[in-house]
Amino acid sequence: MRQILFTLSLLLTMAVSAKSQDVLTNQDIISMNMAKVGTSLIQAKISGSKANYDLTPKGLIELENGKISDGIVKAMMAKSTMTDVMTNDDVIMLNNAKVSKSIITEKIRRGKNNFNTSVEGMIALRSAKISDSLIKEMMAAPKK
Repeated sequence: MRQILFTLSLLLTMAVSAKSQDVLTNQDIISMNMAKVGTSLIQAKISGSKANYDLTPKGLIELENGKISDGIVKAMMAKSTMTDVMTNDDVIMLNNAKVSKSIITEKIRRGKNNFNTSVEGMIALRSAKISDSLIKEMMAAPKK
């Protein structure tokens, strides 16, 4: 009997431990936000959890559509390593989807980039209504 109780106790401890090691995704963040979990609680969960966020342009647009605040998205970015390579088309796509300039700037600064900032590239960016401040960020970003 004692062995059975010990085994059950050990299994329960392992289950609780595994649950505390959640790997958060974009959908988890959106779900917490939709359930009206407070920003500070979401940020605390982000800082205390493993992450598997999609912070590609598509993922950032998903977060924008889920009405995730810039502060939460920046916390997600701080917890992640950007592996995708941003291009002019990505910046245009993010801008057209109404992702904030603050998030686009953060993505440019933290991520890998391969921007075309030639004369033709800059003209195309301005034609797509990309702000001068974002174009300057793109020009200053190191190619990676």
